Amino acid sequence: MHDRISCLGSLTRIHTQDIVLQETFLEWAAKFAPDPGTVILMSGGDHDCARFHILAARPWLTHRARHVDNFLQSQSGSLRVQADPLDLTRSIMKAFAAPHTCHSSPVCAGLFGYLAFELKDRIEDLPCTTVDDLVLPHLYLCAPSIIVVHDRKNGTTRLHIPVREIQGESSLEADLACFRQVMDRDRPEAQKDLQDLPDSRPNLHSNLSKPAYLDAVSRILEYIKAGHVYQVNMSQRFSTDFAGNGFELFSQLLSCNPAPFFAYVNAGDHEIVSTSPERFLLQQGSFVETRPIKGTRPRGRTPEEDRLFQTELQSSVKDGAELSMIVDLLRNDLGKVCAPNTIRVAEHKRLESYTNVTHLVSRVVGHMDHGRDSVDLIRAAFPGGSITGCPKVRSMEIIDELEASARHIYTGSIG
Repeated sequence: MHDRISCLGSLTRIHTQDIVLQETFLEWAAKFAPDPGTVILMSGGDHDCARFHILAARPWLTHRARHVDNFLQSQSGSLRVQADPLDLTRSIMKAFAAPHTCHSSPVCAGLFGYLAFELKDRIEDLPCTTVDDLVLPHLYLCAPSIIVVHDRKNGTTRLHIPVREIQGESSLEADLACFRQVMDRDRPEAQKDLQDLPDSRPNLHSNLSKPAYLDAVSRILEYIKAGHVYQVNMSQRFSTDFAGNGFELFSQLLSCNPAPFFAYVNAGDHEIVSTSPERFLLQQGSFVETRPIKGTRPRGRTPEEDRLFQTELQSSVKDGAELSMIVDLLRNDLGKVCAPNTIRVAEHKRLESYTNVTHLVSRVVGHMDHGRDSVDLIRAAFPGGSITGCPKVRSMEIIDELEASARHIYTGSIG
């Protein structure tokens, strides 16, 4: 596998320089948003994990996969590979490993994109009985030639360019020229006023009728009574027509309801707009963290009502038990790849308040065992237990049985 992608050159170093933005990061990133392969990760709010904005753009390699069909696209052509997509991801990581650790930013090279929920079928033996009507990639990852990280805490912005050597020539000058070319662009007209979206309620359609949904819930309750599971996270898809600009929608949602993990992915033939308060996985060297969320209350109309809701949430036996159950599930998942005696619950039942709701959050941390890598971590923990149910495998089997359509990126992961 390594030989088949070695023709793309080798990554020799990371070029890093400080840059000064003359506008907000969101306004500045809008210049890259129309380009396929752009991934924009925004941190909204003031929580401790909402520190960095990250732009990844102009990929020199794109990896799309459905089942075992993988398509690699580079500036020199395309390649189709029959392989497990995560195995191929590991091969790409090994072939183009960064030559040093990035200290000035949380990331300065790598793969950006998403893992769809259906990637679970490459990790576990599941029935796959839902209808995959969207026919989108189960894995979409880009290796950007331009990475920009803005630190909200200290106000600094850094440009990182992974420098590749291809047949004896460096990619740096071409990538810097590309960066300057985009910087000279005017902001797209549609982006200039982020408050211009029409104030109308979309006509939402579910992929399940109300009787069908209630019947599915009844069947889940029977599975619980029979001892199959403790919980299943049943979902339904809502859809509506949309004729606007995807990045403009992303920007408007961020301004209305800031959350730590906002993401925009321009995959060319489709766009992803996502908002989430939940960190699935963080890996820094051998250190690993996951932050499951279980338990929710609305924000109060007054400070007194808000405190009342928060007290009710923290004292709820049901919500506390649900969070503890998922914490235990994730401890088990991390235990597949972490060194013995390193996994611990760093925080439990922490309150986190957002624009409309307050959540209960826990932090589970550990240290990866020697010889384990990021792909091992994904195989051990994907998809996150907080969005499947418990036990995870049986819950996913029931989800496949009862949900009408494949979820795709919903409850998958972006990063």
